[in-house]
Amino acid sequence: MKLMNKPILDKEDSLYICIDLQSKIIPTMSDIDPLIKNTNILLRTADIYNIPVLVTEQYPKGLGATDERIVFPKDYKLFAKDYFSIFGTEDFVKEFNSFDKKNIIVFGIETHVCVYYSVLHLIDNGYNVYVVADACSSRTKENKHIALEQMRKIGANIVSTEMILFWHIEHSKVDCFKELSKLLKE
Repeated sequence: MKLMNKPILDKEDSLYICIDLQSKIIPTMSDIDPLIKNTNILLRTADIYNIPVLVTEQYPKGLGATDERIVFPKDYKLFAKDYFSIFGTEDFVKEFNSFDKKNIIVFGIETHVCVYYSVLHLIDNGYNVYVVADACSSRTKENKHIALEQMRKIGANIVSTEMILFWHIEHSKVDCFKELSKLLKE
């Protein structure tokens, strides 16, 4: 076996999409605390590595803005939407296409509705999709698990927050290793 010296998931060809973590709906989700913690770890990782982050809010007039516990990176882009899929909004599609990234890391709510629809469209368009299971939720755990199973069947990679974090790192000697590892302990 030859020596491997590159990350599993190329951060230079990655884009994060945070879906609908809004104040009026998040309290109805199962496992809220891990959802928020893992979302913030992912967003901090994106910030450290300058990975672009696109954020959506489903019908913000009715469901409110993103929950105040979510800490966004400095250069995120926010989009309001009415369609379940992130690709039902023209300004989102235009911004998404401008990045020309192949590895799309997806997380948010609800797993069986907006996340599922969006992942389906990403898969149909040939992207490498990574659904961060522990940074997704639905009102019921059953709906979340069914959705994750269905997304796996259509070709999505079902991963964890820690997997994504460490897949961007080549080794433990990178400058930000201690900072990223510390996030997991908080």
